[in-house]
Amino acid sequence: MAMEHIPKGWWTVGALVALTCGFLLWQGMSIAPGPPPAQPAPNPPPTDPPAQPPTPSEQIVVHVAGAVKKPGIVRIPRGSRVDDAVKAAGGFSEKADPDSVNLAQPLEDGVQVYVPRKSEPVQVEGRVGTVERKRTPSSGEQPTGKININTATAEQLESLPGVGPAIARAIVEYRKQNGGFRSVDELLEVRGIGEKRLLQIRPFVVAR
Repeated sequence: MAMEHIPKGWWTVGALVALTCGFLLWQGMSIAPGPPPAQPAPNPPPTDPPAQPPTPSEQIVVHVAGAVKKPGIVRIPRGSRVDDAVKAAGGFSEKADPDSVNLAQPLEDGVQVYVPRKSEPVQVEGRVGTVERKRTPSSGEQPTGKININTATAEQLESLPGVGPAIARAIVEYRKQNGGFRSVDELLEVRGIGEKRLLQIRPFVVAR
């Protein structure tokens, strides 16, 4: 059929169909779903903070014994010295021998500070704070620092705990009369020395 023979009504219908199809196509493209929105990245699992090394205690525990006003356990700052420990224990007692104590000695946790009394002649082993007294041993004295009761002078004997001038003279007199001591136990024969005093003296003497 020639184009000029198509009725005008068909042209109108065709135009309407074309417009309708174009409109529907445009509307479908407008409402077509787009790509899904990007999901946020998951948070990483929480991690524990790095372990901190334990900090040392700011205090140390020290046992202060001997001639102090308040002997016992004291807690003092780390880095303290013997002087600090003595002060924490109330200071020196009247019987203390301050010159025999090394107040500048540094301290560690768990040690014992021992303050000698005026009658104590030597340092006690295993304790800190004391200063060993220097003296010239007699010819018969053992190198350990013990006094030989058969050769010691009265002055040396007076340095023993619990031994005063009277007992020192009695030891010398007994030694002269009996030709010396055969054992330390023989000190019990000396006037003024009993079992208790012998226990005080025994660690510091020998009989040779």
